[in-house]
Amino acid sequence: MAGAFLASLVAAVVLVLDVGVTLAPVTAVSLDQPRQATVVGAVAPSPSHRLVGIGASGAWWSDPAYALGPRDRRRIGQLLYGAHGLALSQFRFNIGGGGVGVTTWWKAPPTWYQANGAFNFGTDSQAVYFLRQAAKAGVRDLVGFVNAAPPAFTSNHESCGGTLMATAIPAYALELAETVQGIHSHFGVKLSYVSPMNEPVGSQASCHQEGMAVPIDERGPLVVALAADLRRFAPWCHVIADESAFVANGFLTNTSKWLSYPGASKAVAALAFHGYDYPDAATLHRVHLLAQHLHHQVWATEICCHTPNGFAYQYDPTMISGIWLADTIYNDLMVAGASAFDWWLALSPDLGCDPASDPTCFGDINALGRNDGLIYFDLNGGANGDHHLYLTKRYWVLANFSRYLRPGAQLYQVATSDSRIKALAAREGDLEVVVAINRSPEGAPPIPFVLEFPNGSPRLVPDYSVETSFTASLRPVANPTVTGSIVATLSQPFSVTTYVFKRMSK
Repeated sequence: MAGAFLASLVAAVVLVLDVGVTLAPVTAVSLDQPRQATVVGAVAPSPSHRLVGIGASGAWWSDPAYALGPRDRRRIGQLLYGAHGLALSQFRFNIGGGGVGVTTWWKAPPTWYQANGAFNFGTDSQAVYFLRQAAKAGVRDLVGFVNAAPPAFTSNHESCGGTLMATAIPAYALELAETVQGIHSHFGVKLSYVSPMNEPVGSQASCHQEGMAVPIDERGPLVVALAADLRRFAPWCHVIADESAFVANGFLTNTSKWLSYPGASKAVAALAFHGYDYPDAATLHRVHLLAQHLHHQVWATEICCHTPNGFAYQYDPTMISGIWLADTIYNDLMVAGASAFDWWLALSPDLGCDPASDPTCFGDINALGRNDGLIYFDLNGGANGDHHLYLTKRYWVLANFSRYLRPGAQLYQVATSDSRIKALAAREGDLEVVVAINRSPEGAPPIPFVLEFPNGSPRLVPDYSVETSFTASLRPVANPTVTGSIVATLSQPFSVTTYVFKRMSK
């Protein structure tokens, strides 16, 4: 059916994969046709890179979520880490800076570091609960990150609006390494990685949340000092940096500058970026090229809050936001070449409406909330008795990836013959996973999808298949057939479908 076309497709795949370009359709497609033209996908002959993990952040929500009570805390753990939940393989733990000057109470985490230089690990017990919950669930990578250093190290001695003082770098690096050690000795938890700065261009001068500016010329000395102190106090933990908020005017422009500081390149385990400029494929391809040039893996460690107007207020629990997230995960992993993808808030109270007065409002788009969470809850639920946990389509779309793409999996590019369809393949042990994103408009008919492997087809046996769409959330769907190639049907527009196969030995 697609033999001649496939030969040229496989030959061309290496030329187009790095820039995320899709190939021309097999035949012209019209939505008026009763049947769509077959879309052909060609799996690259070799993996592009390995996956480290997929995760989300525990920042800010721990206090009000903890107040929901023990039953809901356990439910949160099941939703985030359980095999029937997201099965997250990374969890980002916010190491608080003290919240001094921060005006939003639930965005002001305490610090363990005391003014006299001692530590008090008896505070922030709610956040520690969820950190230990992640550790007990077997989350592979626990990543500590800092929005603001303790006030002793910032220019205005507050947790927002200030700058890390250059003279404080040695003391701050030592404090952070001792914090990582203390988390292990007091709570029995080992952080795999720690990030000493978060979006270091801005200081969150409005003080609605913690923040700290770190000038470019301080970033290299900071990571070098921190790596040295970690080797002494917590050798199991490694540094990631610099978590720039923007890719184009931040990560791409500044990384080579601070990484040129003597010893900085060896001091970092991964180069981390956030995507709040919502970069296009060409910009993300530059991230891939920069990482290759610098001989470092890159991680996409924070993203949220996308709206039709860019970064703005909006609450959208629907598949409109879900398909955007699917695109973002695909682009970060397969175009930027990121080895890890982390969403911002695992939980958020920013619904923008009051379910107590309107019990159905959680299912509607509104302009007052934020697209910052995967799961939503009532900020005052612990007091008013609202124990609902509201799951968005973003939650289910992330599950299409996080449940089935596991740490260590080899990721393979897939070039498709139709720009509406994106796909990736992953191989781990005897499992083969394919994730397909269908961006056809609402009302479009099912699309036949044929996936071809180079150098002969592996012996694959379909195990199970799940789909998330406007009308389904990880709903089981018919398995594809394997007849030399994989033959499937993408039945729903605006959908993400995950196929899991077992590889049979010959």
